[in-house]
Amino acid sequence: MSIPEAGRVWKRWLTGGLMLTAALGITPGFAAGFGRGPEPATRIELDSMGYEGLQSDHLLAGSPMLTVDFVDDKHLLVTFEVRRLMKREPNAPAGEQDRTVEACLVEIASGKVVSKAEWRLHDRAQYLWNLGNGRFLLRVRDELSVFAPMAGGAQDAFRADPLLVTNRRLVAVVLSPDKDLLTVESVKQPDTASGQIAVNLGAEATPVQINFYRIRADQSGRLLAATAGAIRSRVAVALPITAAGYLDILEGGKNTWYFNFDEHSGKVTELLAFDTSCFPRPVFVGHSEFVVFGCKGADERRILAGFNLHGEEMWQQGFYEPYIAPTFSFAPAAGRFALGRTIVAEPLPDDAALSSGAVTGQDVRVYQMHTGKQLFRIDCTPTERAGENFALAPDGLRLAVIREAEGRRKAESNSMMNTAGSAGIEIYALPPLNEQDRSDVKASQLMAPQDTDARIDEALARIASRRRPEASKGGIESVAPASPAPNPAVSSSPPAPATQTGNSGQTSGNTAGDSAAQPEEPRKPPTLYGPDEKPEQK
Repeated sequence: MSIPEAGRVWKRWLTGGLMLTAALGITPGFAAGFGRGPEPATRIELDSMGYEGLQSDHLLAGSPMLTVDFVDDKHLLVTFEVRRLMKREPNAPAGEQDRTVEACLVEIASGKVVSKAEWRLHDRAQYLWNLGNGRFLLRVRDELSVFAPMAGGAQDAFRADPLLVTNRRLVAVVLSPDKDLLTVESVKQPDTASGQIAVNLGAEATPVQINFYRIRADQSGRLLAATAGAIRSRVAVALPITAAGYLDILEGGKNTWYFNFDEHSGKVTELLAFDTSCFPRPVFVGHSEFVVFGCKGADERRILAGFNLHGEEMWQQGFYEPYIAPTFSFAPAAGRFALGRTIVAEPLPDDAALSSGAVTGQDVRVYQMHTGKQLFRIDCTPTERAGENFALAPDGLRLAVIREAEGRRKAESNSMMNTAGSAGIEIYALPPLNEQDRSDVKASQLMAPQDTDARIDEALARIASRRRPEASKGGIESVAPASPAPNPAVSSSPPAPATQTGNSGQTSGNTAGDSAAQPEEPRKPPTLYGPDEKPEQK
């Protein structure tokens, strides 16, 4: 599938394929194995909503084409691409790839479609994010708006209010697990006849502008995006960051990495070391917990570990099958997260083009964060590389998965086969939280650092000033706080691009993990091996 450069940027972001110089990207890994799973509590057929099927190779290309989300405990939001004739838009920007996506508000108990809408989108990138509390973020071109399907009745279910508008081209939008921090990454609009943008080329050394916004509701319940600063980078990056702080990664020697949690207000907490033979990839799953993906002895031998901000390593486990495109769905209120990945027959680069023959399946697992216990495991069919075909309920007690009906799955697939008529949404009940789970969730909430409203760009510049630029493995980028927006409740353009500064503001565009600087005092040794297990001899 041919996509313009802007689409390639989004595709690399969605599939975890960004090559991040200082390893700020997220490229986790896991294992798979499929069999007949448990019976769902509810199944809703997609063809009852007008779903016509999608070609499997299109689903593997990385573009979101089929999504499911919980709106509340009684409703789902389902979106899927449909084939429609579209009128040509006058003066449409060059290089766009228009498509029509149908959105359905569905009653879970009956499977009835309560309300419908059609969106005309102009690229192949991600267009929908669940903001929690029944609200969703919608991207059309370079505008972000918010709609709440249950707020205005069936007639106004999809009425959207603007949240952010910019005159720049959006290349990545990232929402924190707790839905309180929005990171928006953008570049200049294309100025060529082709409509293509070359993010890593041109006169600008740091063409990607990264804006941070705290998401809050006013007294009327309307969501506002309050600016928290802006920085610049060579490429779009996935930052391990929360509204309260940033997870810094420091090299501590052969196969050893240290974590610091740098609160935006200035406090630094040293955490335990992580022993991995490949670069660690951290992902926050709540305000005070994160998981880290690494390797044990070889890049194919993947490990996953859970940490909290008290510096405790809570659990670890291994995954060994090759994979790409890991994705998440979070339920911090229950201390749970769902993890999905696309399993491939042999190791491939994260941004590799996929065909049906290269894919083994798509696996989804639900974990209790504090113990690492696997609560549930199921496969998604058809496989969707973008990973938006499953959703964990906000209370962590149900999982919605798009699956083909048993007995109707195709024995083999190719790029010409559709999934028409066989796919449905299956909802599975998950184990209730026990007393220990509830106690762990309460403890993690008490442990979470407070959001002090400190500017995030200033905090990142402060972290950078502690680094030794000459020890950086990657190229050095400049970071400086952007001028504050005239109104803290931003509903217009993001702040102006940050300007370059002297060494005091220098950092890599991929801030975590660039530096080989050693901590001032000895850190605890790696702790990811069990008490009776010795590290392998390298």
